[in-house]
Amino acid sequence: MKMHAEIKQQFDEIGVDPNTEVLDKCVELALSYNIDDATEFVEQWMAFSLSHLHGDDPTIDNLGEFERKVLQLKRDKGGSKKQASHKNIHTPVASSRALETSALATYGLGADDGDDTTMMEEYASEDPTEPHTPKARNKVRPHTSALKGDVIFSPASYTPKSQAAPRTPIVPTAGRPGDIVETFGNRNLVTNATWQTQLEQTLPIAQKLLHNNSPLTASNFGYMNDLLAEKCESLYDRIVDIGQALALKKLGPKGSADCSWYPRDKYTLQALHLLHTVGMIHSDYDGPLDAHSTLLAVPDAEDPNYLSLNLSRMKSVSFFPGQVVLATGFIPKGKVFVVEEIHTERKLVPPPPLKLDRELLFVAAAGPFTHGDDLFYEPLHDLLKYLKENRPDVLVLTGPFLDAEHKAVNELAETFESFFDKMIAGIMDVVGSHTTVLLVSSQKDVMAHAVYPTPPLPLRKLYPNLHLLPDPTVVDLDGIMVGVTSTDVVDDLLSYEFAANAGEKMHRVINHLFNQGSFYPICPPPDESMAYDSELAQKYAQLKQMPNVLILPSVQRHFVRLVNDCLVINPGRLSQNDAGGTYARFLITPTPPNSVANMFNSTACQIRRI
Repeated sequence: MKMHAEIKQQFDEIGVDPNTEVLDKCVELALSYNIDDATEFVEQWMAFSLSHLHGDDPTIDNLGEFERKVLQLKRDKGGSKKQASHKNIHTPVASSRALETSALATYGLGADDGDDTTMMEEYASEDPTEPHTPKARNKVRPHTSALKGDVIFSPASYTPKSQAAPRTPIVPTAGRPGDIVETFGNRNLVTNATWQTQLEQTLPIAQKLLHNNSPLTASNFGYMNDLLAEKCESLYDRIVDIGQALALKKLGPKGSADCSWYPRDKYTLQALHLLHTVGMIHSDYDGPLDAHSTLLAVPDAEDPNYLSLNLSRMKSVSFFPGQVVLATGFIPKGKVFVVEEIHTERKLVPPPPLKLDRELLFVAAAGPFTHGDDLFYEPLHDLLKYLKENRPDVLVLTGPFLDAEHKAVNELAETFESFFDKMIAGIMDVVGSHTTVLLVSSQKDVMAHAVYPTPPLPLRKLYPNLHLLPDPTVVDLDGIMVGVTSTDVVDDLLSYEFAANAGEKMHRVINHLFNQGSFYPICPPPDESMAYDSELAQKYAQLKQMPNVLILPSVQRHFVRLVNDCLVINPGRLSQNDAGGTYARFLITPTPPNSVANMFNSTACQIRRI
């Protein structure tokens, strides 16, 4: 029987192995009380078991107790409700308010769930002196959401302890919620912006980060097969490709063709005064680079394979592990390369010209979407309140949506996929059907494949205007090329870079991405928990052409920069420590009359505090 197999599977997932007789009893109860979803039945059982039986496994006897104290009580109260509605008995306002502040919110149920009795009341003991999980009426703060249907994002949990006690509202030290903390772009556009679209139409979208004409999806990729030989070959190809582009930019076609890069013959090497050599920056120990630890890995060199860089003649320098550079200098002896000049810029493919015929309004927000000590998702509620009143053309959301390292993630009484489905349903209910929603995955999400690049997150219900995208991604939105990643490459680069007199750091980091042609050029990744797959990155993490807009969420301070006519935005995190989170709103218009065609004249952008 299908129900029999589904209930057994649900018990297997939580480490419970009931015998056949117990499973038959479970199926009987589920059918008798019209519970069609095996997940729902097992979740109700687990909540009852933790509240009354100290987490004991199901037996025939305690299933009978479960039937009396939960299933029958729920059915009886359901019947009472129907009778009350026929008699036109209205719930007093005070009772309705108490319902909102009850433990119902702790179990992820809202007033629109069709059951105005609290989950805790359903599981309450018939004997008030019997130990039971206490009600949380005074411990769970009400969700004062102004959203349609009072959307609740808190997941179902086995115990109210999985939720934190009510927090003191965050008062940002640098301002108040709703404050504009950064503004960029055409002054007239910023001044006259209404920040709300008036048109009701979704945009055509095409993914541009492809391999064999296909984007990264869960159905067309494989990982955990990153062989060392193939990894070395991939790194060699990367050095050659970028090195040729650097040599072409610096030395021109003829000089690039004549450039020996690194002579194999040691006598030729000793005879040369100045040497141009291409290689990859590495550190001789685990940790950030410094002036004494920087090595240059040189391809095709028989002796040595690594050169130690002497930077004493350099007035300014900026390196990071994995960066491919063209170095000019000489080797006085041994394995020391005295650097006189470093070249890191190549000829870039500029962003495509804007092909807009109307103004487009964007909102971009990055996870996490809840605080680190609870799963109430208050920052997400606040964002949706704004979106309900100020509908954009495009909403960009980057994960994590449910961080695998969150304190309460292991206490959920429902599957991660089920909770994610409910979260997205709540978001789509608010934004409606005329806003194009781009949802970019994150390998930090508990629902995601733990690999970078990361395929789109799984979702059981699809929406015409919702696009599930991999990390990283590049899309064409009605003539605007938009690149997005959820991985904090900005913070990783700044943490492991060695820089001295190298200019403004954010501008420098963005140029690293463009000149290395990659959304994540660091090698090896500094974060040991990051499952970086070099073969997948070679296929799906390349940045061969600059987009019109590049969104780089980071824990670093929010910023807006125009780099090589590409609008680069770090919207900050929607929930970030105790300083209050931020998000970005920006609009792009056709080039105004009598103006130079560039992104600055066509853009108005603001970073706003949540």
